[in-house]
Amino acid sequence: MLKMPSVAEQNKVPFWLVLVLGISYVILGLLLLFQPLLTTLFIVLYIGASWLISGIADVISLFRSRERWFLTLLSGVIGIWAGLAVLSQPLLGGVIVATFYIIMLGITGIFMGGVRVVQAFQGGGIGVGIWGVLTIVLSFLILSSPLAGVVVLPFVFGITALVGGIITIVGAFIGRK
Repeated sequence: MLKMPSVAEQNKVPFWLVLVLGISYVILGLLLLFQPLLTTLFIVLYIGASWLISGIADVISLFRSRERWFLTLLSGVIGIWAGLAVLSQPLLGGVIVATFYIIMLGITGIFMGGVRVVQAFQGGGIGVGIWGVLTIVLSFLILSSPLAGVVVLPFVFGITALVGGIITIVGAFIGRK
């Protein structure tokens, strides 16, 4: 029987590194499930700090290279502004960032659902069509109340991280020789 190589084998990633990644996902998932506000606040502060540092680095990079100077300057200014805004008001920043994410998720869901409905009419089957309609309906529900989605988002990410971490850990052991 043909054995498919695991991702770790294909990319020559060390076993321990895949294991650490899986364990970190599990820890993040548990933190998001059992301490959602504190963990979300930490993540938002991290995002704000990374935007600020990235913006400063973009502006500093203009002293080394003038290539695409306008886009680099624009990126730097927006990064600094967004980082300072989020760091100065982390709770409000968290709500705004999460609400924006929920809105993007809803818009993407409508688009993806529409693609599935079209696929169903092109021979994809009734299951694909039902899945597409369901995706569109759920996306409109998300868009109808993005703030409700913000409340649920840490739990959704927590479950996703927990399950993804467990799968990564199991995959690390299965891929190990």
